[in-house]
Amino acid sequence: MNLELLESFGQNYPEEFDGTLDSISLAATCAFNRRGTLLAVGCNDGRIFIWDFLTRGIAKSISAHVYPVCSLSWSRNCKKLLSSSTDHNVCIWDVLSGECEQRYRFPTPIQRVQFDPRNDKRFLVCPMRHAALLVDTDGGHKILPIDDDGDINVIASFDRRGDHVYTGNAKGKILILDSQSLAIKASFKITVGTSSTTGIKSIEFARRGE
Repeated sequence: MNLELLESFGQNYPEEFDGTLDSISLAATCAFNRRGTLLAVGCNDGRIFIWDFLTRGIAKSISAHVYPVCSLSWSRNCKKLLSSSTDHNVCIWDVLSGECEQRYRFPTPIQRVQFDPRNDKRFLVCPMRHAALLVDTDGGHKILPIDDDGDINVIASFDRRGDHVYTGNAKGKILILDSQSLAIKASFKITVGTSSTTGIKSIEFARRGE
């Protein structure tokens, strides 16, 4: 009984901030690696800084793009970093050497990129005003199916194990796809209050839990 009483006064948010990281340039996006030991920060000038989060020091600086970095994703083994920019390029970087292993150019700016959580030879690309793509680094790509309403402003994300891809569009429609066959497994619409059009801006999954 006492434990329940104490928990009712507990706060589920931090009471004070832990500190700041001076990223030298204006930070636009960031992503932790799987272990939470490294933090990649993409900046407005196109550079990527990799911070050692234990020592709070910069471990690596990569001159990645010529325009702002808009999305970052770590591979499962933390050896590769996927980046996208408003310069229409998507790049795969070797974290240790800072060298670009592969570069892909798209006709529109890229909103989001994400490695397959279980296979770093596949990754998702979400271009602006275009259906999302599943790209294989060995060659080839697949365009993810869109909903019947024809909205191509799609954001997509792998689930925690990479078994499914969840896509959401500007009209609030969520599709759940098999990540191998891209067959539609389920779909539903998100509504908030009386609004019938709730645009999906981002989809994230907790590492533990459902």
